[in-house]
Amino acid sequence: MEKLTAKIENWSVVDNLIFNGFRDLEPGQRLTGYLMGHTDLPNGVIYTSVIKSIDKAKGLVETGNTVYQLGQINEQYENWAESAHASQQSCVPAFVPDPRKPVTAYPVSVPAFRQG
Repeated sequence: MEKLTAKIENWSVVDNLIFNGFRDLEPGQRLTGYLMGHTDLPNGVIYTSVIKSIDKAKGLVETGNTVYQLGQINEQYENWAESAHASQQSCVPAFVPDPRKPVTAYPVSVPAFRQG
């Protein structure tokens, strides 16, 4: 069975709808953007199924049921991708504590468990 094809404009890569951060374009992530030309779905905002494969040279992204032709990239996503790759650091949102910091122990005066 041949997969359906569609174009996705103003696209970015995320891992889920709850987390509002971007991810690298790679298998296991999801696209979001404006869908155009899908035979079974109306034009509009879409959140795709998990990315299976990517052909960056042709601008194609394959998910479970559809092959998406990447159109115009989302400007905020493009800026994020450029800055993320320029610094080569993992982009952890500001509200997530730095995972490299050691966990502080309880003060000695506080017992770890109830005695008696």
